[in-house]
Amino acid sequence: MHRVIILHTNDIHGRTERLARVATLVERVRGENPGTPVLYFDGGDVEESSVRLSNITKGAAMHRLLSAAGCDAAAVGNAAATGYGPQSLVPISQAARYPLVLANLRTPDGSPIAGVQPTALLDLGILRLGVIGLTAWMWGFYEKTYDLVIPETLPLVSEMSAALRQDGADAVIVLSHMGLKWDRELAAELLDIPLVIGAHTHDLLPEGERVGETLVVQAGQYAEHLGRVDLTWDGERLTGARATVMPVTPDILASPRVLSEMEAAEADAAAFLDEVIGELAQPLDWALNRECGVGNLAAQVLRERMDADVGIASLGAAFSGPLPAGPLRRGTLWDVCFFPTNPGVVTLSGSQLAAVIRRGRDPVFALDRPRTMRGNARGMLHLSGASEREGELLVAGEPVDAERAYRVAGTDWELEPYGGYVQEDWALQPRYEMPTILREAVEEYVARHTPVRSAGGHASG
Repeated sequence: MHRVIILHTNDIHGRTERLARVATLVERVRGENPGTPVLYFDGGDVEESSVRLSNITKGAAMHRLLSAAGCDAAAVGNAAATGYGPQSLVPISQAARYPLVLANLRTPDGSPIAGVQPTALLDLGILRLGVIGLTAWMWGFYEKTYDLVIPETLPLVSEMSAALRQDGADAVIVLSHMGLKWDRELAAELLDIPLVIGAHTHDLLPEGERVGETLVVQAGQYAEHLGRVDLTWDGERLTGARATVMPVTPDILASPRVLSEMEAAEADAAAFLDEVIGELAQPLDWALNRECGVGNLAAQVLRERMDADVGIASLGAAFSGPLPAGPLRRGTLWDVCFFPTNPGVVTLSGSQLAAVIRRGRDPVFALDRPRTMRGNARGMLHLSGASEREGELLVAGEPVDAERAYRVAGTDWELEPYGGYVQEDWALQPRYEMPTILREAVEEYVARHTPVRSAGGHASG
């Protein structure tokens, strides 16, 4: 009878200091168990757009840190893939010194997307362990936006498990970023997979859950806990014997390896961020409850880039602060334009456009702080190509025509139902510019129109 220990985290979301403490715990458990295989897996979403180092590298730096923490494999979450596009998984995989496993997101011809592998096969000496990676469905976003395919989960897992065993795996586990509800449903149907390591729903399961013969575990969020699963291998079967979690407390010293890697990643980014990208002729102010300079800039950037009649920009999903006059450095822009939204365009009727603007200009709605915005307020919806005068909506100076079709530019935050501005039953078909994110579009606009100045409801060169 042999022992195997699996340590796991999930949904770290850029908590670098806590990840450094997790690394210390991982090293400690490995030191306390000589001769016993000790693996460390992450369930995905180590990236976080509101954390500077993660944001400026489109998540890649976080995988440098996870590598320094001793990670053996990681699932692909939704933080990078939806925010920066699946293309971001290529540089992320280059930064990671472990496999990124993702089986249930495919190109239309059934191939894995670039930068990931559906499964991993790890040789532990006493056994060869297969790992299958799964990610969240995300409301059909991948299919609609990127023309990707998510196969049915159970047949896929069965197929991948059989393939791993044919390749020599003695046992197979699942590393899932689907969420607890879906992990439970999957586990109820599995026959020969002893462990599902979960993520996405930020659930803390102190002792895991037994679903049939399968143990389902998840370690909460933000690297507040390190999960541990003790398993036994009898030469034929791997069994999850016990699940626990270890609090990641402030008294745990941060790993020097992770801190050193963090410093190196910051240094690598410094010269790039210090580059001057253009000039602002005057400062652009920032305010949540009224029209402001940076909000007008965002709306104008989107309208011009997507060749639209109207540009709309929710301030809180565009800028978190003002921009000073004078030479504008890339780092200064990126520090306050961090939300990883993608420029897009959609056709709206005049009545739909009016409804969107009415909702977005509601002062109460502007102060709403949805969880997806990490505690930031929505801010006022800013307009380019449209204006309000005495309660009437004007487009190009003319009253909006309720029946006319207007080409409207925004980002996925304004153009998808999850942002709260458009309605699901409108069945819109936005087109997005991928993998461009808003800050990159703003940067190109500033370079093209420098010096940029505010001009009454829009920003111009």
